[in-house]
Amino acid sequence: MITRPLSAYARAVTTLAHLALIALMLVGSRGGSGALLVLPLLLPVSGILRGRAYTYSWACMLVVFYAAGYLASGYAMPAHRGSSFGLASVAAIDFVAMVLYVRLLAREKLAGVVPVG
Repeated sequence: MITRPLSAYARAVTTLAHLALIALMLVGSRGGSGALLVLPLLLPVSGILRGRAYTYSWACMLVVFYAAGYLASGYAMPAHRGSSFGLASVAAIDFVAMVLYVRLLAREKLAGVVPVG
C-alpha cells in the first residue's frame, strides 16, 4: 500500500479552494470591479499549481484580506450576506490549507518523507 504524505492532501485542497475562489468571484461579479479584485489572486496560481512552498507562504497573507473583506461585506450588506459569507468561507479554507501545506511539507522534509528540492 502506497501512502501519500499529508502535505499532498493539503496541496490538493489549496489548489481546489484557490481556483474555486477565483471562479466564484468571477461568476459573482456583475461588473468590472469583481474582475479587478480577482487579479491579485491570479499572481500565485502558477506557484500553487507547481507546489512551491514559498508561493504558498506569501499567498496565504493575500488570501486573508479576501476572507476579512467578504466577512465585512456580509455584515455591512445584509442582502448579500449568503454569498459574502460563502466566499469568506472558501477564502478561509484556502488560507488554512495553505498554512497546513507549508507546515506539513517542512516537517516531512525534516523527517525525510519527501525529497528536498
